[in-house]
Amino acid sequence: MVTAVGGHGGYPGGKQFVSAEELREKLSYLRHEKALIVKLVDIVDFNGSFLARIRDFAGANPIVLVITKVDLLPRDTDLNCIGDWVVESVVRKKLNVLSVHLTSSKSLVGITGVISEIQQEKKARDVYILGSANVGKSAFISAMLKTMAYKDPVAAAAQKYKPIQSAVPGTTLGPIQIEAFLGGGKLYDTPGVHLHHRQAAVIHADDLPSLAPQSRLKGRCFPTIMLCSG
Repeated sequence: MVTAVGGHGGYPGGKQFVSAEELREKLSYLRHEKALIVKLVDIVDFNGSFLARIRDFAGANPIVLVITKVDLLPRDTDLNCIGDWVVESVVRKKLNVLSVHLTSSKSLVGITGVISEIQQEKKARDVYILGSANVGKSAFISAMLKTMAYKDPVAAAAQKYKPIQSAVPGTTLGPIQIEAFLGGGKLYDTPGVHLHHRQAAVIHADDLPSLAPQSRLKGRCFPTIMLCSG
């Protein structure tokens, strides 16, 4: 376990840190494995947390796209519109995915749908949870295991696995294997990929928790002024 990706955000680096390149190298073998990829994206920072070059990790393996933290959106948000916008954005990014799921690990919204998709598509493959740092992988895995535990004794036993949940990027050192499926196949918690363009790359560790919203966002509308000529 490490506390950060070295060389960014005011961290001095050293042996206890892992570089972004090393994290990519740790997952490069997936291109040659039969796996089901579950790619997580933070709805609060969609473009910032959208892990580019995902095929560098996944190869030709199928991808399920999971949007996290929808519970932080304003109360009157139309999730159908959000879903349509996400699909359009994914098409523009030229990423081919099996499906898109809007989820909240806090309220468990959408988690059952993701589990059903995984059970249908994994076909004895191992399942890898991928995403940028702080996208909510650990919370998502905990929510999955909690929901699966009602019907799957293997998942119930796997609940003893407590992913490290931290605001500091790179907390997970390498892929962590979890026995989570009764019908075979492993679940892997993977390192959060540190993206240099995100705010977390230039903020000190002590300030990172304040960047992530902890409660529902409030929408604000500003009046427009019509200017008439003549």
